[in-house]
Amino acid sequence: MKFIFGAGGTGGHITPALALADELIKHKHNVLFLGNAKSIEESLCAISGYPFQKIKVQKLHRSLKPENLLVPFYLLGSVITAVNIMKKEKPQAVICTGGFVAGPVAISAALLRIPLFFHESNSYPGLVTRKMAKWINTIFISFENTRKYLTCSKLVNYGIPLRQAAKNDQQKPLDIGSWGLKNDKPIILVSGGSQGSVAINTVVNQAISDILSLGYQIIWQTGKMSYARFSAQHKGKEGIYIFAFSPDLPKMFSHCCLAITRAGAMTIAELEANHLPAILIPLPTAAENHQYYNALAQQEKGVAILLEQSKLTPYSLVESIKKISENLEIYRNKLAALPPNEAAQKIVDYILNYMNNKEEK
Repeated sequence: MKFIFGAGGTGGHITPALALADELIKHKHNVLFLGNAKSIEESLCAISGYPFQKIKVQKLHRSLKPENLLVPFYLLGSVITAVNIMKKEKPQAVICTGGFVAGPVAISAALLRIPLFFHESNSYPGLVTRKMAKWINTIFISFENTRKYLTCSKLVNYGIPLRQAAKNDQQKPLDIGSWGLKNDKPIILVSGGSQGSVAINTVVNQAISDILSLGYQIIWQTGKMSYARFSAQHKGKEGIYIFAFSPDLPKMFSHCCLAITRAGAMTIAELEANHLPAILIPLPTAAENHQYYNALAQQEKGVAILLEQSKLTPYSLVESIKKISENLEIYRNKLAALPPNEAAQKIVDYILNYMNNKEEK
């Protein structure tokens, strides 16, 4: 069978799609990705060796911007392009994992009456998921809280797909000694995402002496924009490893006992896979404030602390670290009690069973 994917805009949307594509390839099926030219989805598909065709999609900005006036025209054009691609490629099903790229792909599948499946990574579903819900055969969700926003849809919760290669890479140990860190001292991971976070970096910088005095070492991804500033301030300081960005970040999770991060869905999946408690600081400008709802869901599970950026201070950060430290085993036990991440396998098995049963009827 052939499957077309609509995903992109951010790594958090394309990575689950790649995980599902990996699983479909294992089952000897064919995949094709649709997305914008010179985009993260085109780049990651090229790295993974997956075929990719271009449709021109314009992002809908939440704030009033002149570019929004062009959205209807780009949407119509991208739907026409996607419809023509689907008529030529004749996919048996279409799978979307969110982002603005998913919109025209999903609309095209609905127009052609091709079975349509969605994966929604965030606790609060994205705009495309909400608007297309009644045309979707099944929506795979990652948080139970999502159910209250999609009350009329067929929902299945298997979690967030992680790529098997990424999970295997995490098992290969890193040489933290080469970073000037000690194996016998606990480590806190700090990351505001690949671009970094000025708010998180600034407060961590102010609290760093207090964090070190608690007996911790720090692995700190500052992002490219802030690296020069903070690395210069702490050059040669014992117990701190500062870097701008590293593809090895997921591997670092297994070396840490606590993380201070944003609350993107993929970050949460990696934290859970590594049984790593976290202080989650949602990005306040994230679409529909979805990171807040992601973090709230994790706090309700008892595996993380939600610390809003508006309340982020050196004092509140250190107090949150102390709270997790004092209850570390409780947090770890709750993380260990979560089911293992088999989302990619389960979602693909579900879709293939659906398609096989459909063909038999």
